[in-house]
Amino acid sequence: MARAVEPERRLLAVYTGGTIGMRSQRGVLVPGEGLAAVLRTLPMFHDEEHARACGLPEDTLVLPPASPDQRVIYTVLECQPLFDSSDMTITEWVQIAQTIERHYEQYHGFVVIHGTDTMAFAASVLSFVLENLQKPVILTGAQVSIRALWSDGRENLLGALLMAGQYVIPEVCLFFQNQLFRGTRVTKVDTRRFSAFCSPNLPPLAVVGADVSINRELVRKVRRKDRLLVHSSMERDVGLLRLYPGIPATLVQAFLQPPLKGVVMETFGSGNCPTKPDLLAELRAAAERGLLILNCTHCLQGTVTSGYAASMATVGAGIVSGFDMTSEAALAKLSYVLGQPGLSLDERKELLARDLRGEMTLPEADGRRPSLRSSSRGLGLAQLLSLSQETDAVREALAPSLACAAAHAGDLEALQALEELGSDLSLEDFNGQTPLHVAARRGHAGMVTMLLQRGLDVNARDEDGLSPLLLALRGRHQGVIRLLRAAGAGLSTQDLEDAGTELCRLASRADSEGLQAWWQAGADLGRPGYDGRSAVLVAEAAGNLEVVTLLQWLQGGAGVLAPGPEVLPGV
Repeated sequence: MARAVEPERRLLAVYTGGTIGMRSQRGVLVPGEGLAAVLRTLPMFHDEEHARACGLPEDTLVLPPASPDQRVIYTVLECQPLFDSSDMTITEWVQIAQTIERHYEQYHGFVVIHGTDTMAFAASVLSFVLENLQKPVILTGAQVSIRALWSDGRENLLGALLMAGQYVIPEVCLFFQNQLFRGTRVTKVDTRRFSAFCSPNLPPLAVVGADVSINRELVRKVRRKDRLLVHSSMERDVGLLRLYPGIPATLVQAFLQPPLKGVVMETFGSGNCPTKPDLLAELRAAAERGLLILNCTHCLQGTVTSGYAASMATVGAGIVSGFDMTSEAALAKLSYVLGQPGLSLDERKELLARDLRGEMTLPEADGRRPSLRSSSRGLGLAQLLSLSQETDAVREALAPSLACAAAHAGDLEALQALEELGSDLSLEDFNGQTPLHVAARRGHAGMVTMLLQRGLDVNARDEDGLSPLLLALRGRHQGVIRLLRAAGAGLSTQDLEDAGTELCRLASRADSEGLQAWWQAGADLGRPGYDGRSAVLVAEAAGNLEVVTLLQWLQGGAGVLAPGPEVLPGV
């Protein structure tokens, strides 16, 4: 997530309705028109003096200076008619995406003002409809009308405008109660509290307090400069089936009938369902006639696994695992995959099993992969490359990716074969990664040792701004962290600015391993998080006394390893 540098950032705020703009009519809240006029009266949302000097039209407002050298100017586009979010469907969300498409080149970013009841569904659908997104699209709303004296609407809308205006966030997000969430990861969890949304299986992308704390490693990066693609052919005939103890097979049979083409099935725990033969027969019959069934847990946190016989039975019935997707994201993904033309059933299942918009966490590979020394056709890597020796350009183009693939597999022999053929192991692949980045991320200590001996840059950053040390830190590979630190690796100033909030999060979860890994990487364990508290204070408040003891011990200088080299300058 890069900081925007333009002196003027122009945003389009699409007002669809919702509580934030509602007014009371005979004691009942109804969608309220004229949100721009209301915002114009609030100094935090509009600098009238600057607007007059610039000659801005009535529907365009300007925030007070976001920074000494930057202004955020935004135009409010009010939908006609306004919607109660309970009445919104895929059709309306596709129309919002098409509005963004029409104005895409005119604005730096977009804010969608939406009702909270179906905002998580809207964020997920927009995430899949908008492909190759390179600008921020941030949804927000309120639990209480912005017209009320005590309202969360002002804070939420201002935060969304500032995040979209000051940062380059190339994905659909949701901003609520000072937290920026990925759109495909949120769900509404409270009807009355201002903290209405949570992201159960992914930390927030950013948290706003006295400072803005950004989890840069999580923000999706733009890989290619492809044009925006809006998928308007989303399948509408998808449904959500929540299993409950004793659910009759006849009810399941009735639900799974045409025209339904796909269903998200909410199961127990880690993906389990009743193993009654008649129920499984209905699921198997539906899958065999081409109905796509995506298995998601109805638990708020956790993932679907195949460790139980009850969950294995659903796999046998042709059901696809949704891993840790929310039901909202799973329903949107089903609609997207079924809307893609010309795909076979197996191709659609394969697409469902892939992480497309950051909507799910795939399990780590189990390590059972073939060596790169031999391909399925019996050609060794050295043979494969020697076939291309007449075309040096081809060999040079392939070598960085092959070296990274060897590092991923921990295949020292393959890497040595590449080196023997004259390949430069320090070259970067298309992600800007060297084999050292990949080996560090995978925790291959032997591979890291070999590459360090070859003189690879221990502090090189890939396209995502990640160093080998940060990648090893993410994987909790403490042996690799020690090797990299001994070779001179260090955290940058920016890394350390982001560390405080992460340390507090680990302390609140009693994650001793994570805290030790950060300490080994050279982080200051006393660095405050976004709310000014240090990790030890957070651990004390959470009653994690073992973590308090560990932090005091590490900060007191005890431990196996010294923190290591000095902090690097910012990069």
